[in-house]
This record gives sequence, structure tokens and C-alpha cells, in this order.
Amino acid sequence: MSKFWGRDSSDEEEEETTEEESSGEEESSDDDDDSSSEDESGSGSSDSDSDSDDEGPNKFLAGSSDSDSDDDRRVVKSEKDKRMGDLAQTAEDIRNKIKINDWSTIQELFDILNQRLERTRKFLVGPTVPRVYLKCLIELEDYLNETLGNKDLKKKMSQTNAKAFNTMRQRLKKHNINFADQMTKVRENPDEDDEEEDAESASSESESGDERDQEDRKHQQQQKAKDKLLTMDPKEITYEVVARKLREIVVSRGRRSTDKQEQVEMLTYLVTVARGSAQRFEVLAQLTSSLFDLNPGMMGHLQTGLWKKCVVNLFEMLRILQDNPNIKVEEGADSLEERTEQPPDGAEVRVWGNVVAFVERLDDELFKSLQVIDPHTHEYMARLRDEPVYLALGSKVLEYLQRVGDTTGSAKVALRLVEHLYYKTAAVYDAMRKLTLAQQHSAATPPVPVDEGEEEEPGAKVEVLVPSDYVMAEDCHELMHALVGGIIFKYGDERTKARAMMCYIYHKAIHDDFYGARDLLLMSHLQDSIQHMDVSTMILYNRAMAQLGLAAFRAGLIQEAHACLNELYGSGHIKELLAQGMSMGKYHEKTPEQELAEKRRQMPFHMHITLELLESAYLTCAMLLEVPNMAANPLNAKKKMISKSFHRIWDTYARQAFTGPPENVRDHIMAASRALAQGDWSKSFNYLKSLNAWNLLPKKDQVLGMLKVKVQEEAVRTYLLTYSSQYASLSLDQLASMFELPDKQIYSIASKMMIAEELLGAWDQPTRTIVMHASESSRVQRMALQLADKALAIVELNGLAFSYRSGGLRDADDEGGAGPGASRRRGGQWDDEGGAGGRSRGGTKLTLVRNLGGRGDRGDRSSVRSGPRSGGMGGRGGGGYRRDGGMGGGSYGDRVGGGPRGYGRPGMGSNLSSMSALGSLRGGSGGMGMGPRGDLRDSQRP
Repeated sequence: MSKFWGRDSSDEEEEETTEEESSGEEESSDDDDDSSSEDESGSGSSDSDSDSDDEGPNKFLAGSSDSDSDDDRRVVKSEKDKRMGDLAQTAEDIRNKIKINDWSTIQELFDILNQRLERTRKFLVGPTVPRVYLKCLIELEDYLNETLGNKDLKKKMSQTNAKAFNTMRQRLKKHNINFADQMTKVRENPDEDDEEEDAESASSESESGDERDQEDRKHQQQQKAKDKLLTMDPKEITYEVVARKLREIVVSRGRRSTDKQEQVEMLTYLVTVARGSAQRFEVLAQLTSSLFDLNPGMMGHLQTGLWKKCVVNLFEMLRILQDNPNIKVEEGADSLEERTEQPPDGAEVRVWGNVVAFVERLDDELFKSLQVIDPHTHEYMARLRDEPVYLALGSKVLEYLQRVGDTTGSAKVALRLVEHLYYKTAAVYDAMRKLTLAQQHSAATPPVPVDEGEEEEPGAKVEVLVPSDYVMAEDCHELMHALVGGIIFKYGDERTKARAMMCYIYHKAIHDDFYGARDLLLMSHLQDSIQHMDVSTMILYNRAMAQLGLAAFRAGLIQEAHACLNELYGSGHIKELLAQGMSMGKYHEKTPEQELAEKRRQMPFHMHITLELLESAYLTCAMLLEVPNMAANPLNAKKKMISKSFHRIWDTYARQAFTGPPENVRDHIMAASRALAQGDWSKSFNYLKSLNAWNLLPKKDQVLGMLKVKVQEEAVRTYLLTYSSQYASLSLDQLASMFELPDKQIYSIASKMMIAEELLGAWDQPTRTIVMHASESSRVQRMALQLADKALAIVELNGLAFSYRSGGLRDADDEGGAGPGASRRRGGQWDDEGGAGGRSRGGTKLTLVRNLGGRGDRGDRSSVRSGPRSGGMGGRGGGGYRRDGGMGGGSYGDRVGGGPRGYGRPGMGSNLSSMSALGSLRGGSGGMGMGPRGDLRDSQRP
């Protein structure tokens, strides 16, 4: 170990002394030191080998290292080569750290790189800088900009790494100013080799992998330069030459060492020299597939320029198919088939291709690009202008498929067109139609394939306009009906039909045809089978339900709108359900894979449904339904709950000590609900009217007028339910003036409440008033009666428990009764027949009943005794248990004997209306009233 560390220190001392000594002396000293250090290492290794076991692996490893050192390490290098090798090695280390995003180490290596550059400059002539250094700066700058634009990668950085990244960004920005001109030259000509070749040859041990890559590139460039096809005269190129070259490209496609860009360039050239329409179609099909291969990955999208080139190629392919009906496109055709002669004109030719797959892939790439592009930029608007081009392409492909009789492909392409049309309102469709006509007028000639010179840059700008022979339908409804009913429902599979039905429901809902959309939903039974479909179809179903609820709200159907929006809004994950963002829950952390899957299924911005409008509509519907419901059930507002979300928000606001002015949607709805609960309809409507979400509705004034009428109607119902017990009668004219509603509407609302037994009253036609029934007790009275009921039950239970514990009940049971006239217990029941029998084992057990009959004021303990005391009240009416399961009630006299008439309390029987703890002392009505206690010997109560 000491030799090893000693060797490192000597190497460092050598590096420091070489700056002061001459180059010749340094070379000789370095050679001597290297040889001596190698001898020492060899002796060290031999010593270690002698100490180790002869049969172990150390001897083999040591021998291999000795042989390597003899063959490779004993190389004499000049000082310039050493310095250039160190510089190249440091640049390679920086590249390796770039791959793992280690900016802390990159910052340290950048300092070392600059130090070694200063040591290398004394061997260079003039102010030139080695290309390996400039390339390293370019790679650093490019990767830094890429990291700066990748927000996800920045979030995953640690605090130390992020700090080093910011420091490196500032340093590199100032540092690269001095080398801007030289870096520009290197960017323009990255393949030039001057000093980099020497540096790489000097550091062949450390950069063997890079040298192989560069040798492969040089070899490919030489092959490209020597390619006879590019140097031949286009007139000399035959059908066989093009077919052979196309076959070579197809065979090499997908291999690791294949240059995709070079393949695209070669195929683009082959399009210009192809012989015959069939061969030209084959080359265009392979070129389109190769352009799709340039997509960077699953999360990336195809560049706009490449996407437009694919569209141009497909238009050209469709033109060839239209002009040559003898060409049959089949995906199962052999693309590697050897053809030496051009087929004669008019002969049937089978070529490889799948225009349906190309159309679907273009749609996917357009969708992904709209997902990634910032919607608030001009780039997003420019990308949306490509949608009419795609619709024209899809329509032409659909016409071709119908012409050849491909029903399966027709249904797939029709679904893609429907998914581009279903969310567009009439105004948006008209605007897109005008854009299509404008593009057709500006297009002087139909699109043609791009020349080879423009193909060199993948992101080159390509202008694609709508073909002049494309006719866009004037009415969007007719087009949707033709695609859905005429093609998809006839030839599509189950998933295609389901998605088309949801799109059609969505389309009808945004055009205010609620009943038509509802009938389609109910007849298709999608709500029963949606749980078994894929995630994207579920998202489409949720979007259709949201628009269906908004359509019902605009039509004034409050209950229907609440039913459609309740499940969406009540889940608490409306963003995920509609694929319009991700809500990060406090206790619900997502894995990177789940976040990636969520991002892939997000909807583009122009297809979003405004969440604020959904929330406003849902909470308004819940308010109009729940506030009257809470007024009808004042003691237990949650007994018949309609909207759990509304109650949750209501309870939250009720617990607040101080409520400020409303700010968001929930605040406005809660303030309107409080005003509506008090019957103040104008204040409630003003709160609703101030919501900004209504500005998004196309018919704002009509919707606000509908809301005003609904608030007035529910305010009438709430007022009558809340304050009817305080009135003996209510005037119809007064109610009409209070709520500013016609007399007929007030009459209708009150009559419906009377029929539903929500309002206890009747109309007095001559006086135009509602006469209230006084039998309804107030809220304070009901609460007092409940308190008395519970207190009496506690007293009775305590008395029974005390009697049982003291032995009174047990002694009576064991003795079997006191005499022939006394009642006794038989197995848990009271036997009124008398007798001296013992306890019977039969019958039901004696249970503690909540509403037990009370004891008379001065009567005997049992109502069946024949000699009650005179001057007292009647016997206990509720004390006897009947055999039919009920409890006997009191009467106006003695049930057996001839005692005076008294008022007993009614007992608990099968009639629930007669249940009471205290009984009814007024008229024997069985209600919950409480009468005075007194002697009623000879008088009768009415």
C-alpha cells in the first residue's frame, strides 16, 4: 500500500515540476519514473503472489495484469500527447457524469478541465483551443438547457445537486462568451477532425468505446460517399436497382447501428427515382414508417415538421391509389420480395402498406403534441390549424376504404374523425370550416413530396394546406349522424360503438338536446358496462356525463342535473375523472409510473370542460334541493340527505366563528344558501348572479332568468315550511308580493305542498288565504316533549331496577300472587285470572319498554281489582300486558270493578300514533299533549 500511495505522490510531483522544466527533460524523467514505478509494481505484485495460494485466482489475475502492462502500458509519449490525453479523459469523465445528472461532480471536473487546458495551451500554436474542449463545452451547454426545460428532472434533484446546477449555469454562461465564435464553427462542422484525432489516439486506452463509435461513423460516411446509387445518373437507375436498395433499407431497419436519419434521406431520394406507381407507393410507405421512427420516445411527440411530411406522403399515396385502381394495398404483403422487372401497366400489383395505421398514428402524434405544447402560446394555436388538414386526410382515407370495401378500417377511421368533431360547438365548427376554405383558396397546387435538400433537417418547416378537392360538410350534426349511424354502428366493434355513442351523447348535450342525449344513454345501457372498459373510455364517459348535467342545468332541470353531476363532484377527484390535471392528495402519494400514466391520458387544453362552471352548476342544484329539504326536517336535517358534498360544506361553514365576504364559488353558494334558508330570495339570487362562471355560458341571460325563477319558487317552499307554524293564515296576495311571483304559481306551489302533506293547511277560496291547522306544535314544544319523554323513561327504568334489586318483584314471582283477585306474573307476563300458582316458565320475558304507562294519582296499583278506593282516579291503565302483544290502555272507568271514572293513560299497542310517555289527557286523542293532574269523579271530559 505504501508503494501505491508513494507512486501517486511521485506522479503528482512530476506534473508540478514539468511546468518549469523543458519538454525534453520532462519526457526522459517521465519515462524513467514510469519504468521504475512499473518495476516496483511488478515486484509488489510478485511478492503478493508468493504470499498467496498457488491455486487461488490472484495468481491468474496478477499474471494477466503483468501481460497487459508488458503489451500496452510501456508506450513512450510526448508531453503534448500526455496533456491532450488528460484533457480528453476529463472531457470523457464530464460526459459520463452528464449521463447520471451529477452536477456536483461536473462542477469539480469543469475546474480540472480548465486547469488542464491551461497546461496544454503552451504546446499549441496561437489562440486556438482543442476541439475536444470545445465539444465538451457544447455538450455541457446543450445538456444544461435541456435540464433547464425539464421541470420533472429539476424537481427530482437533491438540494446539493440543484445548487451545483445553478452555479454551473451561471459559470458556463460567462465562460462560453470567450469561445462563442469557435463553438459556432464546431457546431457548423462537427465532423471535422484536426486536433481531436491526435488527442483520441493518445487516450486510446480510456476512450476505446468512443473511438469505435467514431470509426463506425467514418465507415458509414465512406460507404455513403461510395454509394453508387447517389453518384449515378437518375436516368440510369432501373427498377431493379431501386428495389434492391429498398430491400436493403428494410432489412437494416431497426438495427442498433443503423442511422435513422440516413435512411430517411436515402428513401427520400428513392422516391424521386422510383420507377412506376407501385414502386413509388412502396417507397413512400417505407419513408412514412421511417419518419415515425424518428420519434424520440413514448413521452415525446413527433416534431411538427416531420408530422407534416408524413401527411404530404399520405396525400401522395392516396393520389396514387386513386389514379391506379390496380394497386392493392395489403399489410400482409411481403416487403422483402425480390422484383427484377417492372410490372406492366394495368396489371394487379400487391404492395405493402396500411393507410389506416398511418392515419391512427398521425392522430396519436397530434394528440400528444397538443398535450405537451403550452396552451398559452402561439405555437399551440398554430398546431390547432393542422386539424383541418387531418380531417381532410381522414375523409380521403375513408373514401378510399369505402371504395375498396374495407368495412373494419372504415369504422376505425370514422371513429377518429368523430373524436375530432364531437366536442365542437356550432360556432367552433363554423370557424374551422372558414379556416378550411381559406387554406383551400391559398393553396395554388396540391401538396407534393419534399425535396432531398429539405429532408436533411428533421424539424424543417413544411407548409401543408387542405387539398382543393376536399369538401367539408356545412352542418356538423349531419356529419356526426352520418359517421356514427351510417358507418360505426354498422361495421364497428363493441369498443368502437361505445366510444362513438359517448361522443354522440356529448355532441347532443353541448347543443342543448338534453332529452335526446338522455335517451341515447339509457337505451345503450353504457352505465352498466362502463366499469369493464379501458381507462380512456371511462374518461370519455365521465366527460359525456358532465356535459349531460350542464345541458340539464341550462334547461332548468335541477334534479336531473344534480343526478348527473353528483357522482362526479362527490368523488373529490374530478380532475382525474375528467383527465384535466392531477390533484396531489395529502395522504395519497403516487409512484412515478402512476404519474407517467396520468400524464399520458391528459386531455389537451382546448378540450377541457371548465371545472369552475361544473362546480357552480352542481352546488347551485344542491342548494335548490337541500335548503327546502332541511327546512322540512328541522330536527334531523341529515335524515333525508340529498347531497353529501353540500352538507359537508354547509357544516364546515357553520362551524366558522367569523365568515367574511364571499370570494370563491363555495363562499357564494353558502352565502346564497343562508339567505335562501331565511326566505330572502333577492339576496340569494344576487349572490348567485355574481359568479363569474356564468359568463362562459352561451345564453347567460336566459340561464340567469331561469335561476331567478327557481330561487323564487324554492324560497316560497322554504318560507312556508319554516314559518307556517307561526301563522294562523297566510294571504295569497301577500306571498305573491313578497316573492314577486304570479298568483297562479304561488297557488300551484302551496297546493302541491298540501297534497304531499308538507304543509298542514287548506285554501279558503273566498278570502284567498291559506288557513293553517293548529295541531302542529312548534319546534320548542317538540324539543320539550322529547326532553320530558326521555326523563320519564329514565325514572321508570330506575324504579324497575330498584324494585328488582330490593326483591319486591322476585318475592311476588316466587309466591305466585297474594290472593285470588290479585294479578300475578306468569313467565314474564301478568296473569289477570288470579290464582295461587307458582311462577310459570312459559311466555315471553319481561322487557323494559321505553314508553310505559304511568301510575294513576290515587288509584289502586292494578286496574283489575274489584274494590278501588273512592274519590281517586282510575286504576293504572297501562299496567296490564295483553296477550296479543300490545299493552292495555286506560279507560273512562273501571275495567272490572265499579269504581269511579278516571282517566288512565293509554298504553303501548300496535298503533304507533298512540305511543307516548305521558299519554294524552285531552280528549283521548293519543297525542303527545300533557294534561293536568286532578280528581275527575263525576265529570266527564269532552
